[in-house]
Amino acid sequence: MGSIDLNTQKEENNNNVILKEHHEDISAKSKRREFKEKTFVVRESLLTTEFRNGNMKIVYNCFTAVFLLFFLRAMVDDMFVHKMPFYHTWLIWWNFENFFSTMAVWTGMFLSTIGVYYAYQHWSTIPSKNTDLASNLPFVSVYLTYLVAFFYFPLKFLYESDLKCACSFIITCETTRIAMKVHSFIRENWSRAMLRKSGGVIDSWPSIEQFLYYQFCPSFIYRDEYPRTEKRDMKQAGLYFLECLALIEFVNLTYTQWVFPWLHVQDYTSLSFSTIALSLFTGIIPGIICLITLFYGLLHCWLNCFSEMMQFADRQFYLNWWNSSNMAEYYRNWNLVVHDWLYAYVFRDLAAYTPGRKGQKTAQMAVFFLSAVFHEYWFGVAFRCFYPVMFVLYFIFGGIFFAVSRLITNRSAWNTALWFNLLIGTGMFIAFYGQEWYARRGHCAPYSNAVVDLLFPRHWNCQPPIS
Repeated sequence: MGSIDLNTQKEENNNNVILKEHHEDISAKSKRREFKEKTFVVRESLLTTEFRNGNMKIVYNCFTAVFLLFFLRAMVDDMFVHKMPFYHTWLIWWNFENFFSTMAVWTGMFLSTIGVYYAYQHWSTIPSKNTDLASNLPFVSVYLTYLVAFFYFPLKFLYESDLKCACSFIITCETTRIAMKVHSFIRENWSRAMLRKSGGVIDSWPSIEQFLYYQFCPSFIYRDEYPRTEKRDMKQAGLYFLECLALIEFVNLTYTQWVFPWLHVQDYTSLSFSTIALSLFTGIIPGIICLITLFYGLLHCWLNCFSEMMQFADRQFYLNWWNSSNMAEYYRNWNLVVHDWLYAYVFRDLAAYTPGRKGQKTAQMAVFFLSAVFHEYWFGVAFRCFYPVMFVLYFIFGGIFFAVSRLITNRSAWNTALWFNLLIGTGMFIAFYGQEWYARRGHCAPYSNAVVDLLFPRHWNCQPPIS
């Protein structure tokens, strides 16, 4: 009997071990299904590390040489043709003609967020028995009204002041950026506010100093504290800022020395389908220069400049998107700052609302759609035309390429396809938006129907303007 009891006990122990391992396996699988939370750690930008190791320095030197050649060509043209040094900078002065009034409006936009902070703080102290979303619809309605007004009034100023392209981008991109920041602050403190309203005790409410730091730090995800560097390197911040100015000049040189001479002299009344299609290839080189310049200037120099000034230590703003193995990896690695926000407040919310693969596909589609809409909003407003090149590139072609990329298993073939897609996309952007810009500035007569004139490109069927 003792032997049987001993064997039974061993068998029960084995069963308990198996059951425990089974539960642990289920627990592990369920954890894998959980959505990840953004964690901030001390880390440098990838290009900072690559430049230090010398791996990407040759690419930097190559683009520097191209910049110097463009600049030399422009200076020769300025001195001998136009008889005026730095004549080619006319495009910069034209773009930033209303810069100071634009920044005054930006200041008002920023100050409005401080009102949101204090309003949210006060609302969280008003007692409430019900803390579900339905019971707080008045607050949500006020918040949504604020967002509508926040987008409407700067846009009204933009059109009334006839802001040029660069200042238009400042208004539209900054309304988007600040709105994303405000939304994250409200979302990340929602549970804290509900606990406070229901009579619970919270550790603390975010201070105004924490809120202001968050408004300027390069992150769209709110946290009370972020990892910080030990010291502030203002010299390095200044060098990053000078690089940003140099990159503005690089884009200016690309347009004044390449795009402007090509598009300004075209006979838009005689443009054929083949001419429009072939112009796509002409726009590839200036397009890819602008794409790389935008990436390096905004996601590396500009964000690292603010990181240095604010001692923000987590500087992983992007990863090696240029060597991605699929389209999902490219979209994620191109801009991790925006990706984190889209994942936290669009993808994760929609995927949780509709569980399973169907919910994830719906969430992915929503992320693609939202990205495409806002890119089209920024460029459409800046160029004053509805020509959904960006929407088609992001939502249609991007979505198709996203699905097809999963079928490409060869990494080299995929990377070739990625760069083919980027080159064609940038060529479409430069050629089509550029042609429509000039078509609407005296080269083509408007369509007789106002709605048709708004929705259809003029350079597709250009009629001579009436004198």
